[in-house]
Amino acid sequence: MKAWIISDLHSSPLDLLHRRELVVPKAEICICAGDIAGNIEHAIDFLHAEIAPHMPVVATLGNHDYYGSSIDRSLEYARKWTAGTNVHILENNTFHRDDLRIVGATLWTDFEIDAHDFGHLPAQARRDLAARECMRYLLDFRMIHRSDARNGDDSGFITPDEMISRHLESRAYIEQELAKPFDGTTMVLTHHAISPRSLDPRFTGHISNAAFASDLSGVIYAERPHFWVHGHIHRFADYVEGGTRLLCNPRGYLGELGGSGFRPGYVVEAGVPESMETKDD
Repeated sequence: MKAWIISDLHSSPLDLLHRRELVVPKAEICICAGDIAGNIEHAIDFLHAEIAPHMPVVATLGNHDYYGSSIDRSLEYARKWTAGTNVHILENNTFHRDDLRIVGATLWTDFEIDAHDFGHLPAQARRDLAARECMRYLLDFRMIHRSDARNGDDSGFITPDEMISRHLESRAYIEQELAKPFDGTTMVLTHHAISPRSLDPRFTGHISNAAFASDLSGVIYAERPHFWVHGHIHRFADYVEGGTRLLCNPRGYLGELGGSGFRPGYVVEAGVPESMETKDD
């Protein structure tokens, strides 16, 4: 099966002014790893208008897709407006088509990755420091409303605790699904990265790396899915770890001007495990 791999489209009305059209290649299915737009309404509209008329779309939402709303409300909206359509949004869900199984979730990070200058700290201290510092750097904590209950003087925005809780829930779901026998190709689809190898070297040592990737190498080596597609890192990636091929093909922001390494026609032969060739139209 020919699968078109994309992520981090960051669709915006400004795209029309700058002629940043998305060229749709020949494929049988589109795999989109989130950050489609700057809010859930625009994200779902974009998938319906630009990709679904050409092929089925299997997507997970990225952090930007939740902006201006909460995670729960955004997912409720997405499910309502994609039910019975050619667009399939995965959040702790699994999609099947022929011999392809796609296990998907946003997979927020656990803030425990040691790929930064404070990686030498014990895991709990490292996580607490990273979560605290990332609240300063990331817009997520000022743009995404919380879904859990507020306590005392807490703000109405998402907290690291909610992200960590959702990470653990999604991780458990992915492990549970991968443990089920499947006679075909298994692909995992997440927005956040799952290996330090995917991190952008421009940010080597920066503590914000903890908000972009978790280390799920244990899951990869234990369950060995054929593919793992992610987004969030604005840097093209195609490498193998533990027998799993990790892919990231981000378009990036308008101002990045191709600096992400985006390949518009990046199509992967994903229908048969033995065939992992790619075609770039």
